[in-house]
Amino acid sequence: LAIPGVGPRNQRKLVEKGFDGVAPLKQLYRDKFFGKSDVKMVEFLQSSVGIIHKNHAESITLFIKESVDEEVKDTDTSKPCRRKRLTFCVEGNISVGKSTFLQRIANETIELRDLVEIVPEPVAKWQDIGPDHFNILDAFYAEPQRYAYTFQNYVFVTRVMQERESSSGIKPLRLMERSVFSDRMVFVRAVHEAKWMNEMEISIYDSWFDPVVSSLPGLVPDGFIYLRASPDTCHKRMMVRKRSEEGGVSLDYLQGLHEKHESWLLPSKGQGSGLLSVSQLPIHMEGSLHPEIRDRVFFLEGDHMHSSIQKVTFSYLYLPKCDL
Repeated sequence: LAIPGVGPRNQRKLVEKGFDGVAPLKQLYRDKFFGKSDVKMVEFLQSSVGIIHKNHAESITLFIKESVDEEVKDTDTSKPCRRKRLTFCVEGNISVGKSTFLQRIANETIELRDLVEIVPEPVAKWQDIGPDHFNILDAFYAEPQRYAYTFQNYVFVTRVMQERESSSGIKPLRLMERSVFSDRMVFVRAVHEAKWMNEMEISIYDSWFDPVVSSLPGLVPDGFIYLRASPDTCHKRMMVRKRSEEGGVSLDYLQGLHEKHESWLLPSKGQGSGLLSVSQLPIHMEGSLHPEIRDRVFFLEGDHMHSSIQKVTFSYLYLPKCDL
């Protein structure tokens, strides 16, 4: 079987379960998993077929999914082209409440939950890499100078994988937790300034970041939603949620991330920050916005922004003490 993730051992397991070629796997996907989360087929391959390594099951699933999607695209000429759906990236500091915000939209907002696909940050992939189940998130926090570049590189890769896995969804709105742009403008800046990523490493990162992003338009959202809270509030929330890898994250580190979010998305207007400016929306667009958010919606622009998100819509929500 010429499928990524299928070596002799996995091929024997697939054949034993009746999957002696690509066609039966495609039929399995159509019958049981088409239009559903890829996680379901990954779990099936591991639990029912016996594929041991999760990354092998993910590779098989992605290959079969893309093959079926391509066939559907080629054969379904009777239907008109589907309208492009909107993608918004939800940005904010560690523990500001992004995951809870998205969960509430998915589970509590009746008007939106059938219209919105929620794409959470791929933390599980960072915590479980390869046959040894290496946790690179934990390694980064434990030895940032050793793992900063490796971690940021893998974060980018997993965001690309995540975008591809969710790109064929049918719901008209996709909300993604963070983006490759906050990776570059906030987190990579932070580790570089802390001397955890040296000049050679950040030069390598920048050498592929721009061309890769420019060649993958799916990574560019239609807009950003920035959730704001003070670093102190974020730190208190982080202490409550007690994610094991974050035990050593200091208030000073959160303060630095907060400042970088602010300078990226909410610079001081007219004070010569030099990083970024925001411009008001055209009058005809302002009229379509709810009055409560009209003054919080802008276009992003500035010399230090990646060219692909110049004039992307941006909005912010302030979450000072709400229970997130």
